[in-house]
Amino acid sequence: MSHQVHICILTTAHPIDDVRVYHKFANAFREAGFRVTWAGPSDPVRQLHSNNPHDIEYRLGPPIRNRIDRLRSSRRIGPIAGKIPKVDVYYAPEPDSAQIALSLAKRNGAKVIFDIHEVFHGALLDRWLFGFQIHLIREHMRQRFSRIAAQCDLVIGVNAAVLSQYSLPNVPKLVVRSCAPSWFAGKEPADVCGSQRNYFSIMHGKSDLARGTLQVIEAAAKSRARIPGLRILMFEPSVRRDDAGYRTLASRISDRDLSEIIDLRATIPMQQMPGVLQSCDAGLIAYGRDLGIESLPNRLFEYMAAGLPVIGPSYAGEIASVIKAEKCGILVDFENPDEIAEAFVQLSDHPEQCREMGRRSRNAFLARHNWESEIRPVIDCIQQWHAPNST
Repeated sequence: MSHQVHICILTTAHPIDDVRVYHKFANAFREAGFRVTWAGPSDPVRQLHSNNPHDIEYRLGPPIRNRIDRLRSSRRIGPIAGKIPKVDVYYAPEPDSAQIALSLAKRNGAKVIFDIHEVFHGALLDRWLFGFQIHLIREHMRQRFSRIAAQCDLVIGVNAAVLSQYSLPNVPKLVVRSCAPSWFAGKEPADVCGSQRNYFSIMHGKSDLARGTLQVIEAAAKSRARIPGLRILMFEPSVRRDDAGYRTLASRISDRDLSEIIDLRATIPMQQMPGVLQSCDAGLIAYGRDLGIESLPNRLFEYMAAGLPVIGPSYAGEIASVIKAEKCGILVDFENPDEIAEAFVQLSDHPEQCREMGRRSRNAFLARHNWESEIRPVIDCIQQWHAPNST
């Protein structure tokens, strides 16, 4: 390369510590030798990284405090991004940030990468419409996002199912799954069903009504008598404790007398997660059909890096294909608490099987499912764009 490539991460919604955008893309860009500037909203809770080993420059606007702020965020972030000089590549993880990036790229000749990491016109839109599924609005938004993506220089999808939702006949495309980085497997693997343990610990992850938490709570109530020392680890949802969703979860835990089984914790930085997973015996991805069918979340690969067997949704094609191919877990209907409970019991009652699934899980992560191998084609593409003999 004739000069240091300058990448602007342009986001209208993602927080400054987002797992995919910060911990994966931003850090990978810097490790590849690119200069990285981040333009996006600030956050009243999250702080800028005091330890910034990758020397990322931040240009932050006002925080997003409500839905109105989110709708206005493109007008807030666009002028900030427009003042960043000599940008070679814009990376945008939302449709509105991609639209801003395309406008700026026309002025300065930069390339635009659009990262489609979920079906924007699907479950995400449903949350904005308060659960009303309106076909005409869905189709209008799908076509609009397809038009935006069709103007970009590279479109990335978190999986093939997500990319297939948008019409992109002549646009370079790459599937870049949200695999965990290799450092996630830097510690010793989890001591799955260890002989010195007097508990059976299952990681659920962030608790959320949309992520199957109520069904997991019901499964815990159904299986507690059959699993000595059952413990379900959950992290608090990203809402205030007086939020209706949080109150619903807390009330259900109390009603089922599960306060000693459900270990509800405050959220932690990503760097601390491997240490927590070392104490677990299995990991859950509890999405129902609305969210799960097209999902391929970070947590699958984090569990694999830690050497945990995974209990995943049988109807989630991308998740199920990994679990089946690597023989590293159990597939169940996460809308059925009885099936979930039986999976808990099966793993608890068969510790050697549980351990073997965990070993296969970690070996598969190290060989095939880590972030460093996943991001390489994107780095290669950017370097080719800016090679000395490129046009």
